[in-house]
Amino acid sequence: MSGRFRTPIEGGCLCGQVRYRISSVTSAFWCHCTMCRRASGASAVPWASVPRGAFHMVRGMLRQFESSPGVRRGFCGACGSPILFDMAQESEVDITIGTLDQPDALSPTHHIWTGSQLNMSHGLGSALPHHPAECGAKLP
Repeated sequence: MSGRFRTPIEGGCLCGQVRYRISSVTSAFWCHCTMCRRASGASAVPWASVPRGAFHMVRGMLRQFESSPGVRRGFCGACGSPILFDMAQESEVDITIGTLDQPDALSPTHHIWTGSQLNMSHGLGSALPHHPAECGAKLP
């Protein structure tokens, strides 16, 4: 993760109806799973893991979709921007790095679900560690 990250940092959706603030980040990674690809329309999604208590809505509300049992994806109901991945039993939520006002403040440190990785994204962050499933890596 980049040293340029200073908390708190805000982010939001494309249309501006949804705004959020985060005050801490524990991990940043690229996800290559099929569900993230389909939910975002991208070949891979950069996520940041945030303790639940460090994620706060500033404006608007997220619509939610249960993508699998116990997993909800939050997005703007007006423009569709994907913002949140929430596994109910986890102490953290994941936010899409691309929706941050300063997305370059965070740099993913690893890749997960590379067993599902598309050929077109094999050069993406190629110097970072690759894990065929979720690895649970935390920032130092």
